[in-house]
Amino acid sequence: MRQPELGKRLTELRQQKSLTQEELVEACNVSVRTIQRIESGEVTPRTSTIKILLTALNEDFENFKNSVEVNKSEDYLRSTETWLQVAWICGIAYFVLGFLDAILEYERFENLYEVESVPFYITVKIFYFIFYALFIYGFVKLGDYFLNYLLKITAFMLIGLFSIWTFFDIFTIYYSMSDENLISLGAGESICYGALTIVFGIGLMRLQDGMGQLAKIAGLLEIVAGSFFAIVILFFLGYLMLVPATIIEIILLYKGFEFIKSERLKG
Repeated sequence: MRQPELGKRLTELRQQKSLTQEELVEACNVSVRTIQRIESGEVTPRTSTIKILLTALNEDFENFKNSVEVNKSEDYLRSTETWLQVAWICGIAYFVLGFLDAILEYERFENLYEVESVPFYITVKIFYFIFYALFIYGFVKLGDYFLNYLLKITAFMLIGLFSIWTFFDIFTIYYSMSDENLISLGAGESICYGALTIVFGIGLMRLQDGMGQLAKIAGLLEIVAGSFFAIVILFFLGYLMLVPATIIEIILLYKGFEFIKSERLKG
């Protein structure tokens, strides 16, 4: 259920019962600040919170759910559907290309940061970034649809960080750096990426009301992976954790695509 329609309908229902926000607090033990934010449309509550409020208001959850207008315009749904389809397809391409990227980075490390074929290396890096950006942009669209602004903003930030990461990899082909500087920059990069990944994982977990347990599992994997990256010396374990996380996220985007498609067809 989406805001602001959800908040408006809860407000109408509370007023129909002749209850103040403070009286509703006493009946359901949810803080008055939380109720104020829900009714004003500032936040989208969990399904469990909605059920607690509805129980206090003697309202059936399914009836209430059906009474809330959640439909978006045809153009919005079609655009979101298209972007999600592009995202899960690019997610597969990003996942597959990731193995080639890992091989190239390993060979570069073994050759003391020398690249055997510069044009090939740069081409792989550029396509790898493009596929990643389109893949992650799918979560921007999911965050927008479900009003999950934490997920939406963090996804944008991950795309930005990955672009810097890609530029750095290409830049160091032409401009050599000392081992100390490379290690320092690599550690800072790992910490920043780890922190963003943890927040991204939290955002994914907040999708579970709309997208089910798969979102929670993906979120947990991202949080664990982010923790490994943040520790720096365990960054390799972070990469390993991203393998199952990415697979689940591709499935999640496909489910999101199917969900939006069904919503559009119902409308």
